[in-house]
Amino acid sequence: MRPCYLYCCLLLAIWPTVLLGQPSIVQQQSEQFGQMPQRTEEGWDAFNNHVPTAPALLRQQACSLRNIVFGWHPYWMGTAYNDYDLTLLSDISYFSYEVDTATGGYRSIHSWLTTELVPKARQSGVRVNLCVTLFAGHGAVLGNPTRRKALVDSLVRLVRQRDGNGVNIDFEGMGASQRANFTAFIAELSAAFHTAIPGSQVSIAVPAVDWNNVMDAKALATTADLLIIMGYDYHWGGAPNTGPVSPTNNGAFWGAYDLTRSINSYLAKGVPPEKLCLGLPYYGYDWAAADSTPAAKTKGTGKAVLFSSAVRNAGTHGRRWDLHSSTPYYSYHVDSTWHQCWYDDAESLRKKYELAARKRLAGVGIWALGYDGDRSELWDLLRETFTTCAASPCSGELSDMGGPTGNYYNRERWTQTIAPANAHRVSLAFTSFSIADDRLTVYDGRDTTAPLIGSFTGANNPGTLVARSGAMTLAFESNDTGTSWGWRAGWECSTEPSGVQDSHDSVRLVLRYQPDGRVRLRFPGADPSAIQLRLFDLAGHVVYEQNGAHAVPDIVLDRAAIGIPAGCYIASVTRRTNGQHATATERLFLW
Repeated sequence: MRPCYLYCCLLLAIWPTVLLGQPSIVQQQSEQFGQMPQRTEEGWDAFNNHVPTAPALLRQQACSLRNIVFGWHPYWMGTAYNDYDLTLLSDISYFSYEVDTATGGYRSIHSWLTTELVPKARQSGVRVNLCVTLFAGHGAVLGNPTRRKALVDSLVRLVRQRDGNGVNIDFEGMGASQRANFTAFIAELSAAFHTAIPGSQVSIAVPAVDWNNVMDAKALATTADLLIIMGYDYHWGGAPNTGPVSPTNNGAFWGAYDLTRSINSYLAKGVPPEKLCLGLPYYGYDWAAADSTPAAKTKGTGKAVLFSSAVRNAGTHGRRWDLHSSTPYYSYHVDSTWHQCWYDDAESLRKKYELAARKRLAGVGIWALGYDGDRSELWDLLRETFTTCAASPCSGELSDMGGPTGNYYNRERWTQTIAPANAHRVSLAFTSFSIADDRLTVYDGRDTTAPLIGSFTGANNPGTLVARSGAMTLAFESNDTGTSWGWRAGWECSTEPSGVQDSHDSVRLVLRYQPDGRVRLRFPGADPSAIQLRLFDLAGHVVYEQNGAHAVPDIVLDRAAIGIPAGCYIASVTRRTNGQHATATERLFLW
């Protein structure tokens, strides 16, 4: 384990105390806009100075979604839905139905009955649901069967009236005393909707960290269709220190709570990954701070900054990158006071999308649609990640779930596929590696049924691995007996065909890892009798040699038979023909 800095230790001690009862961004904005005079959608457009996005924003390439992309449309965004690329959304939740605790009915449903969002989205094949919010007085409704039934009946009626597809329940700030009542309510609500509207969807927004132990996650997942982790506000407006709003990892700095741990927690509680989504922020927080360093003490409550503004401001003040959390931030000085803004952009959201994909989750959620303004990069990112047009970039970096600077967790299990467009070969080079007695298995293809490249454990660096199929799949599993700092690696692809036939002055070496740990070496197109093999250790010493006269076109390396220890080696093959020779080398791992 890597040591935790002093800030991390202090954070672990105070975090549960200060976070309990803190309003989320959803509650803050709901209350903020709820105090304003209510407007029509056109009125909100005028308030927001909304200018419709040019049609060029919407991409022309036809791609189909492969995952859930669930976005909330707050009523205060007016008709911004006309700018959404509906081909990249599977679900839109209209925000919101505000529960009246005195009756179980509603205090307001804003423009739900008239908004053109509903037919527009439905015509595009997007599911539309009504988001239901309650931030206080939960027991008055959940503990009262009459009001609970009134709420269910009201929701069914309103959703059917607009030919909608379901509801999204966002009850925040509940106490542990409501655990059983909330579970019963979701069961009743789901039964009512599934009966009244066949194929309807009941989803629940669940906290990133269930401090009050309110959510009986396994039971909720049994009756509801989808649980969406609110993967934001790890640092919230009233946080005592600046920091990431939505940390992918915590590294050795930010304490124990991050998106990875939140996902692991719900999976460990028995929520199937296909019923779990990861909600992510299109906003950040700007705090007045003691100085410009990460985790500086805040001065007052931070202000929410929408993605479109944060990216623009970062361009002015200088975007910085926090390696521990894999998130960006910027700082600036005004009126003798430092400010820091922590937010998410396309780079950090890509890492979060990769996290959801690694965990095989149903998809992702967005708070909130329209917060990207007229910018297109987040739509492009959704297309590049969650559609049939998705492809990995031709080069990139990856690490274990602990991120570049921290340890991964116990009881992890995930897969990731690297599949760049038009790639003929993918190389993955490890710069560091230590996984205790856990295991990383790598395959030459798009899934774990592909040929095995190798299976690795301990601290022996696998070196460079090569997938000749043009795609590589990694599968990792950790036990519960301890972790380590994991690994960092970079991949590159080649879009040039590797060549099925060799010229007289070239030779190809193809590795195939066998389940028993042996490695089969093949030399396509070469005369086996002309092949010389030498195996080097990493110090450059020859540990095994075999010369020509092979009756079969391959060589099988068996570590035990050769009498060498497990580890990384370099295989060098030389073909000699007509007085000329050609050599090819590859790293391999013998175990």
